[in-house]
Amino acid sequence: MANHMHDENKASRVLIVEGKGDLPFYAEVLEWIGRPIDWAFIKPMNGKRDVIAKLETYLRPDFLAAKASIGVVVDADETFSGTCKSLETALNKITKQDVRHGQWTAGPPRIGLFVVSGDGSTGEAESLVWRAWANDPENAGPRRCVETYLACMDGQGHRAKSPDKGRIGALLSVLSDEDPRLGPGARDRVFDFSRPEFHPLIDFLRRL
Repeated sequence: MANHMHDENKASRVLIVEGKGDLPFYAEVLEWIGRPIDWAFIKPMNGKRDVIAKLETYLRPDFLAAKASIGVVVDADETFSGTCKSLETALNKITKQDVRHGQWTAGPPRIGLFVVSGDGSTGEAESLVWRAWANDPENAGPRRCVETYLACMDGQGHRAKSPDKGRIGALLSVLSDEDPRLGPGARDRVFDFSRPEFHPLIDFLRRL
């Protein structure tokens, strides 16, 4: 699995993600882009609320002064616009820069924000990954298998709290069965990061 820099004090670039489960996935994306392991430090928080609550403490003035760029990637969940607004407001206040989703400020340091969704309005990393995988014509047959399985479970009274997490979990239980999560799935090359659905995220991370 892709590694990443382990010393945030030595890193000139920092990528803040929602949780430890997100770290290996974004490490794999950075590896796919072609970035070396010492290119950036990936800082996992403990969920989106924790990101918002701890940004001001984490992004201290001395920390900001020592970095070239800091990116923040979070899930839209139930509301894309609401998540954008809350993170933009927090980052604008802390950094005194005009931070906007999908963009990088001029700096210093350069600050970037990316809100991940499945369709531009709601969702999470799994939503984006599922949409990219499911839209590939080569996956039409396996997609029907996954949807049929989840529909069968639903008919038995068992519904995934997050439909897209359920889809990804069902898919990876076969294609990456040692650890059916996004990071190991990316490591096992289940997902094609050249798909157009990934382009905005990939373009954002290239500029970190």
